[in-house]
Amino acid sequence: MMEHYAIHSAHSVMPTRWTSFRRHVPSRQRCAPAMSQHKKPSEAGYQKIVAHAASLETSLKLHYFGFPGRAEASRLCLTVGNVPYEEVIYTQGSWPEHKGQMPFGQVPVLEMEDGKMLAESLAIERYVAKLAGLYPEDPLQAGLADQAAFLSDIWEVFAHTIYMPLAQKISVRRELLVTKIAPKLQNLSKLLETSGEYVAGDKLSYGDVVVFVNLCSLSSGILPGVPTDLLKDYPVLKVYRNRIACIPAIKEFYEKRGEGFRAAFKPDAA
Repeated sequence: MMEHYAIHSAHSVMPTRWTSFRRHVPSRQRCAPAMSQHKKPSEAGYQKIVAHAASLETSLKLHYFGFPGRAEASRLCLTVGNVPYEEVIYTQGSWPEHKGQMPFGQVPVLEMEDGKMLAESLAIERYVAKLAGLYPEDPLQAGLADQAAFLSDIWEVFAHTIYMPLAQKISVRRELLVTKIAPKLQNLSKLLETSGEYVAGDKLSYGDVVVFVNLCSLSSGILPGVPTDLLKDYPVLKVYRNRIACIPAIKEFYEKRGEGFRAAFKPDAA
């Protein structure tokens, strides 16, 4: 049922048995202001996976599961912006214990240094984009970034298919690819044809990151019935996806964790 969590914020569990911390500590540190106050999750019993400069402290913790899903755009924004953060990764054994400590009983959640929390993936994306310098200051460019991000959010199209029997699910999704997804991808192609290299001006924004994550996720194989070569019929999207995948920080991110569904996030083979 991993596809459930790719579409929805997670309310339940995942099929492994431990929680971990994975720490990302780039050279430049930033702090985050406060959000709604909730009880800080206990770290007792966590397995810590620490990367980079382990002696440095991080001010942000991103709570989610280990697969891309609804937290991947936030991970990439923080990574591209060189903002240190730590991942708290939940799985089947650990999530039920911590669910009640989340603002709405779901993840992703971004936890601040003082334990205050921000929920909802769209809110987290916009917040970390501002920390990372990926949210445009110009109002129109900010609107263009939001426009692309919202347009590319195609997951809810499949929400009602999650609990269908497999054969029915595949059949319904193939129909949705024609009736719902194709028009969305066509509109996104038109947008990219007129926007230039990036969706909101002459430099990368969080809108590009969100579009990239949604395109990669859609063709990653996480949704049975959706072909992994989906973008072959959308050359503009295929070229765009590959261009974002080749950005050094993003490319390095998937060189380190490019297995499973994340293989679809790597640059195209030369």
